[in-house]
Amino acid sequence: MLRKRLEDYISQWSLTLEGHPLQTPTGLVAKVRWDNQPCILKIAPDEGDEKTAVVLNHYDGNGAVWLYKSEGRVSLLERAIPGTPLSEMVKRGEDGQATHILCDVIQKLHSHKIFSGTYSSIEELSKGFTHYLESGDSQISGELVKEAESVYGELLKSQKQRVLLHGDLHHDNVLYDETRGWLAIDPKGYVGEAAFEVGALLRNPLGYSELIQSPEFIQRRVEIICERLGLDRKRVIGWAFSQAVLAGIWSVEDGKSPEWAMQIALAFKRWFKADLDFFLKMN
Repeated sequence: MLRKRLEDYISQWSLTLEGHPLQTPTGLVAKVRWDNQPCILKIAPDEGDEKTAVVLNHYDGNGAVWLYKSEGRVSLLERAIPGTPLSEMVKRGEDGQATHILCDVIQKLHSHKIFSGTYSSIEELSKGFTHYLESGDSQISGELVKEAESVYGELLKSQKQRVLLHGDLHHDNVLYDETRGWLAIDPKGYVGEAAFEVGALLRNPLGYSELIQSPEFIQRRVEIICERLGLDRKRVIGWAFSQAVLAGIWSVEDGKSPEWAMQIALAFKRWFKADLDFFLKMN
């Protein structure tokens, strides 16, 4: 079905396909040319709440790829050249610089304080805790889920100014373009406070769980984030912990192991207990 729509839009928008389309968790993605300009054609599945086009339209190319045109769940996007993901910098041992770059991107994305339209909120994501506790699944400790739910709930009640968040801003969703620098892709588009945004980067990139769990590593990242973005340390730790548990829940729902996310959540609980207790004692 998606491939038929791909063919239709290649014809309708006078595009030239380059290489083979790639099926990703967020839809079908193809490299194309439009008026001899390298682009990405993305076709999202019918199910789900796809917001890529409206969020990128809001960002207007500031810290994110340009949206050239869209129709329904089909978007024609700027293609970052060469498109190297920021995770490559972490792999080279340059995590500090990568964290600064993520802060640069966040500052650009959040610079648009006023937004219009209907978006999901981070409040809606909290339903994941309840659904998991009611599911009967035992891969994640019920006690840990309840703690994460409590921290998440307290953070929701005391949010600062709300912005339109990317919602999934990790190292593989930030690509390098030789002309425009580092650009975000694949935004989810949630409304919530700025400190929520850093949860994804603190549990990524995937495949580096042992490194990400070390207290020195987390501390260095958190210090950079709080200094650069003016965020409160306790809120950053609280969101990172509760989102890691949520990420584990989503892994279970997708039929995958939650182990990677649980290791990170437990690392936050082990090394930053005082910060988390601040929210748990408020209950």
